[in-house]
Amino acid sequence: MSVLAHATVFPSESVEVVGAFDFVSGRYGVRPRRLPAWTRRQIPDPGFDFVVGMTSGVRVALTTRAAVVELDLMVVGIDTGGVWAPPALVELVVDGERCEAAEVPAERHELIAADGTCTQQGSVVTVRFALPVCRIEDHAVELWLPHTAAVELVGLRADAPFAPPRDARPIWVHHGSSISQCGEASAPTRTWPAVAARAGGASVRSLGFSGNAVGDPFVARTIRDLAADVISVEIGINVVNGDLMRRRMFETVLHGVLDTIREGHPTTPLVVIGPIPCPSLEAAPGPTVLDATTGQAISAGDPRELERGAMSLEVVRDIWSRVLNARSDDPQLFALDGRTLLPESEIGDLDDGLHPNAAAYERMGARFADYAFSAGGPFRVE
Repeated sequence: MSVLAHATVFPSESVEVVGAFDFVSGRYGVRPRRLPAWTRRQIPDPGFDFVVGMTSGVRVALTTRAAVVELDLMVVGIDTGGVWAPPALVELVVDGERCEAAEVPAERHELIAADGTCTQQGSVVTVRFALPVCRIEDHAVELWLPHTAAVELVGLRADAPFAPPRDARPIWVHHGSSISQCGEASAPTRTWPAVAARAGGASVRSLGFSGNAVGDPFVARTIRDLAADVISVEIGINVVNGDLMRRRMFETVLHGVLDTIREGHPTTPLVVIGPIPCPSLEAAPGPTVLDATTGQAISAGDPRELERGAMSLEVVRDIWSRVLNARSDDPQLFALDGRTLLPESEIGDLDDGLHPNAAAYERMGARFADYAFSAGGPFRVE
């Protein structure tokens, strides 16, 4: 039984769950979601719905003089059928500095199968952090939630009073695919958007949705309505992965996403990021499957379909360029080729032929920060 005197349950007015725009009730507490409540009925399948509840980039933020903080939560993960699953880490950041991480044991996770059934009952875990802080002044404390799973937040305790964060950093809203959700990163603060945000002095809101960066109108409207000082969108790979649309449709969809964002942010710096390399999809259409023998991502599409408008990454990049060129009268719209973040010379770091590994994500974050937040960069806030 904890003896810490100051406590709250979630949702709470005493702290902020940064990056969460909705909460749904669970067995013990609430589950944060990275899209607002009104989008729920528009989400087309259970897989996307689960991804929205994964807490990549989400953190519990507070201001406090406490020396000890405890967070009660339950981790909700995907049942991989016995295949190795990434660990679920909660990471402590104090005044912008990473301090330590706590891993939630796999046997305490609740596991959900692909059909939505629960295959392992989870339980509430308490992670406890000793803060390396001085008692005489307040500090900005963030508890970064697992980027590899969903969570149910239950309660927070500390040995001193706490209050919501006082964060004056510019807000960066980023949307993208699994290559923005970054499940292969080594820790919650080591996804490439988190690395770039820290280097650039920004507060990121991550809308990286594995398999689902395809231009959904409800995602574009969410970005339109969010507070944002700078915005970026990484789009293209999932259109090919899922074999979801033809060339004719993708061009208008991409224009539509940008039009919608501009309705709410007409002059906000907006970077559109093209696909990073994926050798098997450069000249071949989707859908993408994993080779059962090699574990590598390969094309299961028929190359003849390219003549009928199917999409490869070469086609995506061509359309991407056409759309950005057509909007050249927008002085705050910027194009960033994904191969700038991960050059073709580094495709050896795509361990499954599709997703960067942890080291590659860190380099991508550093490169994006150098591009966007450096002097003269599109996100430079003077």
